Amino acid sequence: MGILRIFKDSAIKDSKVVLKNIIILIVIFIAAFFAVTFTTFLFIRRGPPEVAVPKVTNKDLIEGLIILQKKNLRVIIDPRYFSDQPKNMIVEQIPKAGSIVRERKDIKLIVSKGPIISIVEDYTGMTIPFVENRLQEIFSFQGKTIKIGNVTYVASEYPEGTIVGQYPSPNTPITNVDTIDLIVSKGKEIHAFQLKDYTGRKVDEVMQLLALRGVLVHVITEEVLDPVMNGIIISQDPPEETLVQRNDTVTFNVGYLPSEEEKDKLYARVLNFDVPQDMEEAGIRIVIQDRIGEREIYNEENIGGDNISVPFKSYSNTTVFIYVDNGLFEIRKLE
Repeated sequence: MGILRIFKDSAIKDSKVVLKNIIILIVIFIAAFFAVTFTTFLFIRRGPPEVAVPKVTNKDLIEGLIILQKKNLRVIIDPRYFSDQPKNMIVEQIPKAGSIVRERKDIKLIVSKGPIISIVEDYTGMTIPFVENRLQEIFSFQGKTIKIGNVTYVASEYPEGTIVGQYPSPNTPITNVDTIDLIVSKGKEIHAFQLKDYTGRKVDEVMQLLALRGVLVHVITEEVLDPVMNGIIISQDPPEETLVQRNDTVTFNVGYLPSEEEKDKLYARVLNFDVPQDMEEAGIRIVIQDRIGEREIYNEENIGGDNISVPFKSYSNTTVFIYVDNGLFEIRKLE
């Protein structure tokens, strides 16, 4: 009996110790849980670290974005037109520089879209989709509608789809402009083509037509008495359907009244000149000299690689002077 009593008292005592330990562990767990929860709550409530907003006004947009990104700040861009600010310049920032904000804060940047456009821009070298977007961008903002008008496609040395001309010309005030006509390159023309029958047509018109294809024209005068035949092609060599290409020569017998026929042969010619590739831009001036004197037949600005074809008339023993940027570049002798 005594042993049973001792065992019973020991078991009760041990149970109380275990229960006490369990209660202590529960209290510790609850305290730790509340401590962690409270710390997390404080962290969330506090938010990301604070930073000072850097100054990005009067900087290029890309530069400003990089600076703000390093501060872990987000950006909202508000593009506007400014008459005195270049395109992509940051004009204003909100909040201002020096303001204390937390990371990932939105910083609003008012960015210049450039000056308000009051003249027709130069669209040469661009594409039709670019011009469409540009017209919508700049003129819809100004409460004016300008659209693309007639589009003419021509063969040229420029890539297909490239704008090579326009009307109105660049710098025209937009006050009374509603449409802009464009001349677009359809790429290089096929060099070889079949001749048509040009007899009965005016030699000046045919000469201009063949000049666009780089074909040289040789004119032989024939005396005629009918004024209607003056300057009209009587015959041609080679004949119709002959395959010709750039720099080939076509000879026309052309009727001229006795009063207009000269002793020397009159030639309808085409001068071809390739602007050196290494020139970014150059002023090309071409002067010819024959028995009736010296005269200028070409004076334009060109870019490197341009091919110039200039139709003109001259007599035997013609000298051609080609000037590049006012310096004599080449002399040619034409019989």
